[in-house]
Amino acid sequence: MSRAKILTYCIVPLLMMGVTGAVSGETYQVMDVKDGGIIKGDASWQGEIPDLPEIQATADLPVCGETAPSEALRVDPNSKGVRFVLVYLERVEKGKAPADKYFLHMGKDSTNKVPGTVTCQFKEHIFPFVRDRFVAMVNFEAILHNPHFFNEKNTSLLNVTMPTPYKEVDHTVLQFHGKGVMRYQCDVHAHMNGYWAGFHHPYFAVTDAEGRFEINGVPPGTYTMVAWHEGYKVVREDVGRPIYDAPHILRKEIEVKPKETVDVHFEFPVRKVTIE
Repeated sequence: MSRAKILTYCIVPLLMMGVTGAVSGETYQVMDVKDGGIIKGDASWQGEIPDLPEIQATADLPVCGETAPSEALRVDPNSKGVRFVLVYLERVEKGKAPADKYFLHMGKDSTNKVPGTVTCQFKEHIFPFVRDRFVAMVNFEAILHNPHFFNEKNTSLLNVTMPTPYKEVDHTVLQFHGKGVMRYQCDVHAHMNGYWAGFHHPYFAVTDAEGRFEINGVPPGTYTMVAWHEGYKVVREDVGRPIYDAPHILRKEIEVKPKETVDVHFEFPVRKVTIE
């Protein structure tokens, strides 16, 4: 089969519950931000780094291996930076235009056109996007992946079967209610888990492997900035899939001045957690 990218547009209106940084009826106005500032900073770990148990693989062992490391807590041993922290402005009424698409990638891209992909894993362990834009999903591997999105009540919202490698499937999410960060998973592979968040505005970021982030084009003003990191203590298992404890959440009030850079630092964990 050709490895060429196949585009498939499936525009599906979805009613999703529990959206971060948004409330029912909230609107966002796109404008030209000529004097925007930059928010940059990092999330760091304080103290001993817990060693999380690996997750037993449940399917496609020749490809995925028998076990996989947990993505619930990734701390760089040198910089102490915390990866996969969702950082966002709690409320923004107007500002820059969002991207046209937000990509969710599954598996290893053998063409290396999409860096950072990993065998049998979501690249975007934390997946934020703007609610009225395309969510574009691509499975790079010749095995079945099945991204399945849930709301805060664990009700199924979107369940897509993706058996064909390098085929892009696009969805739009047209309406939200409430607020929150929700989980998603691959139904086929118990070690493939993550979190998604829908926003009305594009002022969000996810920390990189060294715990760094940057948000640019921010209209001058005073904002509440939130740093969200999932819980990492296993409280139960669901058919071999670990379910973790409550997230760690930090908030800071910041002021963005015209064409200036604001440095923001977040320290985790919010509370002490003992890993058994």
